[in-house]
Amino acid sequence: MEKTIFALASIDIKKLDGGIITIWFDGNGKVTRSNGNFTRPVANSFSLVQVVDCPFATATCKSICYVHKLEKKEQEVHDRYVLNSGVFKIVLADEILTALVVDAFAKYINENCLGGFRWHVSGDITSTKHAEFIRRVCEKTPDVAHWIYTRSFEYIEPLLDVQNLVLNLSVDKDNWSEAVVYHYAYNLRMCYLTVDGEVPDDLPEGSVLFPNHELRGRDLEHPRTADWWQKITKKQRQMVCPADFFGQSERIRCGPCKKCLK
Repeated sequence: MEKTIFALASIDIKKLDGGIITIWFDGNGKVTRSNGNFTRPVANSFSLVQVVDCPFATATCKSICYVHKLEKKEQEVHDRYVLNSGVFKIVLADEILTALVVDAFAKYINENCLGGFRWHVSGDITSTKHAEFIRRVCEKTPDVAHWIYTRSFEYIEPLLDVQNLVLNLSVDKDNWSEAVVYHYAYNLRMCYLTVDGEVPDDLPEGSVLFPNHELRGRDLEHPRTADWWQKITKKQRQMVCPADFFGQSERIRCGPCKKCLK
């Protein structure tokens, strides 16, 4: 299995009282898009802490969250998520500080992430204020394509009409019924996580399938011989995230693949 290559970058924001806060951006070979490349990614994401900063995390996603493994194997990266978590709560509680940080985010993104910006490799939208923050950053970076996966359906209203943001619903069997409502109400893509191999028969056209590690074929000489791949339909195979199932490379990653980005 290939080793994921991570990138980190920080910005310092001077508060009106003279103090300094630091925000960390992260990225990896999968999500870098055209910001760098697979082996030399640019930090093009903002992340928080898994589960703690996921107010609508389900039992399913908590049990197999990929960030649990990252926390153990990439402590330096996860430590930055923890720092962001504490600082971002302070930012959202202060309207003046929020405005300063929005501008700082926009400056970093416009200078470093013209290929695209991913919200939350780890963590999720924690409040309506958080969603409004994302909207303001998107509006100040109109030439950048942003994308996000979220289970925080109750907080997405500020993001529904943001022209340069692709809003994906993060779904599993536990929040399926709620996701269906939002999908049909707002025409939002479903990104479905399957742990046991089961896939809803009525998964809508344009959805994306994310198989849990045990279902993937990336460790096999011929990935398509994987049991799960053989059991799903041709239509469902076309929905599968290729980077997750087959393994990541310069060609198979976010950017070349646009399943979640249209």
